[in-house]
Amino acid sequence: MQNIYKSILFLLFLFLITGCSSKKLTIKSLHPSKIPNEKIYSVYVEDFVNDDIYQSLKIQSKLTNKLIDGKNVFRVTNNFQNVDAIIQGTTSSTLNYSTYYQEEIDYKRCRYYRHENNKKGKRTKKCVEYFVRLIPCENREYNVETNLRLLKQNTNEILFAKTYNKSRNIRQCFRYHYYPYHIIPRDKREINTKLAALIADEFIDDISPHYEYWDVYIIEELDKNSLSFTDDQEERFEKAVELLENRHLDIAKIEFEKLNTEFQSKSFEVIYNLALINEAYNKLENARNLYIMAKTLTTNIDYLDLIKYAINRTNMNLEEKIKAKSQLP
Repeated sequence: MQNIYKSILFLLFLFLITGCSSKKLTIKSLHPSKIPNEKIYSVYVEDFVNDDIYQSLKIQSKLTNKLIDGKNVFRVTNNFQNVDAIIQGTTSSTLNYSTYYQEEIDYKRCRYYRHENNKKGKRTKKCVEYFVRLIPCENREYNVETNLRLLKQNTNEILFAKTYNKSRNIRQCFRYHYYPYHIIPRDKREINTKLAALIADEFIDDISPHYEYWDVYIIEELDKNSLSFTDDQEERFEKAVELLENRHLDIAKIEFEKLNTEFQSKSFEVIYNLALINEAYNKLENARNLYIMAKTLTTNIDYLDLIKYAINRTNMNLEEKIKAKSQLP
């Protein structure tokens, strides 16, 4: 339900805000795992069934190195005694391929010539049709499917279960030499171990607090219809926007605060960008309050939509952050 809500917000935002701004800032927010009422810290990873691409080892590595604010989220043990949860899995690693041929004109081999006389009466020949080469090609479909279960150690209750599927398609043609697949093995293990790593990343995000990233719009111009400002103030605002876009947050904050004082806290553009800086610092309550203040200072429909989206985003992310913090050890 939460994902549907986020998707609706995002689509509404894209529909409404197009044209307001092109400059963006990437922010991150902490979100909880998909196991709402459990705090999982110590885990044991069993050997997976059919695991010839090291899927279980990749999950162990990701669990061991999962950090939030510099602290380990999990403790991975060598046995299943006295742990919070056990991870079980079954992996399928496949490569399906087919061959096909691609036509290519061979300009080095002429099939038919036309003979004609030039202006000097000398007989010449001109190619009117070249041979066509058939280039052998392969279409390779790599796929990894892993079914994972997280079980509560003392009750064997299934806390989380999901089947993950990752694939990659590679098309390759061989203009000079082609050897059948069974003679020269392709890179099945190399590709599928990378797909297994992607599955491990997604699984860890599902079962633990994690950061999600958002590209949010910066207000890059002062609105002449709602505020009086000098050329110098406009230039300083634009420079502060550049600083913000390039993630010089501390300096941008100082510049926007100076402008906010000069405008007597009546510029929704300045206050919105200050809110954005607070959001980037993960100070979500401060950011929400500033967005609410900015909302009262403009009647511009496009900018109101932008600010309303920001308020909804910070409200949602604040709730998610509180849930995520409760799940950390």
